[in-house]
Amino acid sequence: MFGVVRELPRVARLVAALGVVLAIGGCDGGGQVPAAAPTETAEASPSGASSSAGGPSYRALDLDLCGRTDLRPLADLALTVIRTDPKPPVGRPGAACLFEMRSSAGHEANLRVEASTPATVAEARLLYRGTQQATGMTPVGAVAEVGEEAEAFTKRSEPGFKYAEYLVHARTGNLVVKVWLAVGGESYAPTSTLAEKSLTILKATQAAVPTA
Repeated sequence: MFGVVRELPRVARLVAALGVVLAIGGCDGGGQVPAAAPTETAEASPSGASSSAGGPSYRALDLDLCGRTDLRPLADLALTVIRTDPKPPVGRPGAACLFEMRSSAGHEANLRVEASTPATVAEARLLYRGTQQATGMTPVGAVAEVGEEAEAFTKRSEPGFKYAEYLVHARTGNLVVKVWLAVGGESYAPTSTLAEKSLTILKATQAAVPTA
């Protein structure tokens, strides 16, 4: 983690509806805490993971992403973790972790890492496309070399400070990995910075998911 957790001014915590397809960005309006991590509307899947495309079948059900996620790529952002939430994705097998953080100036920052392993490749495709269809963020195009299909989204808002969000998700076989990074400050964190850090974490998460 980023060192000793310091006592911070009291602020409203995120209300996190975790495990997600519908990406919800930060709320506009002075003084309000940004909205929760992206949320989902996926239907339940069987707990088994059997790929139908002849490739490896992934299983993320028992993965501890709070413990396995390496936060060193975020070190230069000077963020302090104040809470983690390991609540898994809703309605399908997988693992996730939400890291609630604060900047050195006391602004809110969040990281959510999620790995979902539906029973079949077809279900994984539907899950992946659900984000394309439902996210309220701005698409920035396909992302190369991180899966069979991958793309990213961004959003900026001003809930009393500058809040920049970046969401990237990728599918390989029956594995869908999603990383949402949101950082608050006096100015917007550059999209290129958020993208680089999110992609590093996404690739590490893909590598951490075992095959069934």
